[in-house]
Amino acid sequence: MPQVEDLRSHVPKRDETRKESSIRKIIRHHSATTSGDFWSFWHQTWSQFTPAWQTGGYHEIILRDGTVQVCYAPSMVTNGVSGHNSYTYHICLVGDGSFTDVQEKSWHERVERAMKNLQLSVSDVLGHRELPGTSTLCPGIEMNEVRAALWSGEPLTGSESIILNMGDAGQQVQQLQADLMQAGENLSIYGADGQFGTETQAAVEAFQRKHGLKEDGIAGPRTMEKLEEVLSEGGDTVDDHTPNPSHQSAWKWAEEQGLLNGKYPREPVSREQLATVLHRYHQMIKGES
Repeated sequence: MPQVEDLRSHVPKRDETRKESSIRKIIRHHSATTSGDFWSFWHQTWSQFTPAWQTGGYHEIILRDGTVQVCYAPSMVTNGVSGHNSYTYHICLVGDGSFTDVQEKSWHERVERAMKNLQLSVSDVLGHRELPGTSTLCPGIEMNEVRAALWSGEPLTGSESIILNMGDAGQQVQQLQADLMQAGENLSIYGADGQFGTETQAAVEAFQRKHGLKEDGIAGPRTMEKLEEVLSEGGDTVDDHTPNPSHQSAWKWAEEQGLLNGKYPREPVSREQLATVLHRYHQMIKGES
């Protein structure tokens, strides 16, 4: 059983209530943040609206460690989805499309409990974006998989995976940089150096902008998934492996330094990779490297 924090006697609420029998759907949300709880959402967002909300957005909030904050009784109407709140019960997982194993386990137990108490079925469990008239990435997960897990009786495995951000370093960052260059993004100064700095952040933002993703410079699950999809389609590469004759010396130097060996010995080279080679070559001959 997950740890439960009962906030119902402490949170802001409206005076009027509804009959629990009026609830026809259970809605899954994500917070679109990497952290937070009821009080941070209330003070930073919900109470700042004009007019301020009388209640928060969710009946329950599942924190990253699996703790469940029970915010409102089912009889209270919250502000989960505009135009649909009179008949819906809202459960939010803290995360931006990435959730932990313990969150998914808590979700599974809480939604099963809600279905039993409200006399609803798995087909009555929807994601935010599945409600008519909504346009959002929320809940950041494929709901058919969520419902399949409920039918099976086994919780989903958490989708918390690689999330790379400014300041990160290592092999995963180097792989991200190489993939971004192969997809046609500009990393002409530092290339795949394994350091997530401003150049890598700008490349991630450019990729996100190009593909209609949230432009935050964070390489999270949706960005990684789209990058993999783009690369599977061939990316933006130079088909001719033979360099321009005017760049033979740079190419020879790059081979001697091992920049073109190892990971992609027979793969096409992107324009950005070639630009990186030329930039470093010119730095070398100027005595800057």
